[in-house]
Amino acid sequence: MKRYALAITLLLLMAAPAVSQPPMRPYSGIGVLLLTTEHDESGVQQEPLYLYEEPAVQRIGALDSGRTPPYEWLFTGNTSGVPLIVTARKGEWLRVAYDDAGRLGWLEPRHRGEVQPWSALLKGKPCRLLPGLRKQYYQIFRQPGRMPLALPALAKQSFRVVKLDGDWALAMPDQSTLGWLRWRDEDGRLLISVGMAPGPQKR
Repeated sequence: MKRYALAITLLLLMAAPAVSQPPMRPYSGIGVLLLTTEHDESGVQQEPLYLYEEPAVQRIGALDSGRTPPYEWLFTGNTSGVPLIVTARKGEWLRVAYDDAGRLGWLEPRHRGEVQPWSALLKGKPCRLLPGLRKQYYQIFRQPGRMPLALPALAKQSFRVVKLDGDWALAMPDQSTLGWLRWRDEDGRLLISVGMAPGPQKR
């Protein structure tokens, strides 16, 4: 009887639809590198970008844009390049998360793109809070963390970022509302997605 019950339980578990886990929210770092594609405008293959353990020391391999983190859910509408989150900078060298496992390496982008700090990247862009966050993150305040506004939670509403102050963003959900919300959590992980303007169309 016990074996029969165990077999039924296993069959039910196998038949149950798989629940997809939301992707892990990445650390915000210091900004974003929008890397241009591996081919220039004439279609010629560009020189590979190499990754290193330290700037110009101990090469890991070449950056593979096909294996970079799938950030489409963070940078919606982006056609400008491959977004890489930058965690540190030393001169022209940038430390980036180069695959979906979150491994870090140093590269020198040269003419293939430049870092946009979050304050510049988010300002004026349409943003949304990510789904599945703790309730507190959907609250908007008159001051960072103080005096909550008597408004519906911003779970699905878009807003525009006016400016950043540390972990907080001054947000404008509509023309008559201005308040503060967190754009990254206490651990430095992102809480919002940003709508990116499409890049120039290639002819």
